[in-house]
Amino acid sequence: MIINTRDFGEVEIVEEELITFPVGLFAFEGEKRFALLSPLGEDVYPKWLQSADDVSPCFVVFDPTIIDTDYSVRLETFEEKLLKLDDGITDNTNVSCLVIATVPNDFKKTVVNMKAPVVVNLDNALAVQSISPFDYEFRYPLYSEQSEQSGDSEHSEHESTPEPDEDVAKAGED
Repeated sequence: MIINTRDFGEVEIVEEELITFPVGLFAFEGEKRFALLSPLGEDVYPKWLQSADDVSPCFVVFDPTIIDTDYSVRLETFEEKLLKLDDGITDNTNVSCLVIATVPNDFKKTVVNMKAPVVVNLDNALAVQSISPFDYEFRYPLYSEQSEQSGDSEHSEHESTPEPDEDVAKAGED
């Protein structure tokens, strides 16, 4: 299947690998089918969550555990049902979390939404965007020097925040 993408033109994807959001994403409830594009390599972030049916929406996404190794998610019962997780999330559950980035022209001001992760059931490619009950930020600075410049000392537990390559971060610009 060929899809038109925001950042990469036409891309061929395997239709069976599309991620389906039964209720869409926040503010994009009508968009249900997305491709997770990995132009930098399968296990390399950022990745792009691209609508399969339109050029937009398209989101730059990261694995939140790269940013915060203690990151965890807790779903509401209705979200577990949407993902068809009969036993909820356990150690044996095959799920993945992604956080959506906002990449401005000055990419060093990139922030990620740690509060509203996308949770994907990898066994059936169903996904939901959830609001975390934990104390995560909606606009967490991806670059540690941004936190330091803002005088924010509360990110000390995130001292290992990765420094994306300049070319990688620029690739996510609108």
